[in-house]
Amino acid sequence: MAPVKKRVGLALVAGVVALTLAAVPVLPPAGAVTTRALGASLALLSPGDHRESLQWGGLTRTYIVHVPPGRALMNRPLILVYHGATDTDTITIATTDFEQVADRTGDVVAFLQGYSNTWDELAGHTPAAQHHIDDIGYTAAVLAALSPLVGYNTSRVAVTGLSNGALMVETLGCHLASKIRLIVPVEGELASAVSPSCAPSRPINVLEIHGTADPSIPYNGGVFIGVGGAVSVLSARATVARWAHLDRCATGPVTTPGRGITLTRFTRCHSGVSVTLRTIVGGVHVWGSNIGELVTVALGH
Repeated sequence: MAPVKKRVGLALVAGVVALTLAAVPVLPPAGAVTTRALGASLALLSPGDHRESLQWGGLTRTYIVHVPPGRALMNRPLILVYHGATDTDTITIATTDFEQVADRTGDVVAFLQGYSNTWDELAGHTPAAQHHIDDIGYTAAVLAALSPLVGYNTSRVAVTGLSNGALMVETLGCHLASKIRLIVPVEGELASAVSPSCAPSRPINVLEIHGTADPSIPYNGGVFIGVGGAVSVLSARATVARWAHLDRCATGPVTTPGRGITLTRFTRCHSGVSVTLRTIVGGVHVWGSNIGELVTVALGH
């Protein structure tokens, strides 16, 4: 993982907010950290990893932005990444191929950090949920903050997450469809508590990824024990069927088996979107080695 250039002025550490100010070197040595105070002037970010922060819901929230090499460009695709419960943004960078793929395609990737390493997906009992953390609003705030920093294409935004992060992504599809083109939940389906009221403001592309041998969040749905307590989810197939209904898809499901991978597609959906379930036969509770590639291809170039 490339060294993270911090541009924050406030950092939330173990619930304590501390103010950190430092000069920004022109050429930082390997492993160096640069900082920027909240409210400092904005400019397009240079290539590399930058830790940004913003104030939301009375907290200082942070995220890491990866800008691919080359000159600063406007209107690039943007991918938001949500870690699993107990993971972090930095762990996710180290265990996925998002940055490597972005360096090839030119996409900007932002790795968001959850409260106490969890998300409030409006369905469970994580620390974020117990403290009523507004992660939907946080996401909208990140999208607004990133606009002057990376100049991304607002019509080409994808969100993806693992486990608790996947449930968060499903919820974002229900509430922030006006700002998102594609959701890619990995090993986490639509929560039973969220599904009935899910009403996206416009059709949204869906790529659901789930392994049949996932021991943590079952492929066939039901109740699982997450961080903080029990959560109920639809099955992977029921989840994509629900999204196909919401997207008013006219064709499907059409299932195509492959070597270890089965694709179930709904097409001819309103506004030209599509809904796909990528079933990994024997797959377990992990991101998958090519997740960055899958998201980038689904987002389109």
